[in-house]
Amino acid sequence: MYKISLLLILSFMIFGILLCFGFIMALMAAPIVSILGLIFSIFTVGYSIYLWLKRSEGKGFYWDDEGVLIDLKGNKVLWNEIENIKYYNVRGMKSTVIYPHYTNHEKIRIRRKKWMPTTAHSIDWILIEKPKEYHKNLMKVWEEKKSR
Repeated sequence: MYKISLLLILSFMIFGILLCFGFIMALMAAPIVSILGLIFSIFTVGYSIYLWLKRSEGKGFYWDDEGVLIDLKGNKVLWNEIENIKYYNVRGMKSTVIYPHYTNHEKIRIRRKKWMPTTAHSIDWILIEKPKEYHKNLMKVWEEKKSR
């Protein structure tokens, strides 16, 4: 189990609180911008609370004999549905991307209760406490599963 990053949670919390104070002080000078900024800062603090609650519940990213967990809601991509797993670094945003075989897109869409199928499932490293270790170990397990 790879927990949600405590650094990310604290960063969102501090950033949201600082934004909130800044926009409260600017409320008289620019009311419309300040109100929009307050909404954004409340969203930022709310997201940090959401992540903290998920971390407290013991939620995180992992894999088991069944498949790989792809989000904090408990959705998985099963091992037999995966075609490839890759590392991506796009403009500093690192992630592990899981590509299911195209014949499984509809099954995964139905299981996740989504409107449209997803061709790739990205697990952003910013969410994970030890992302390099997560990716390295996931790739080892994937190679073992693939060779069977």
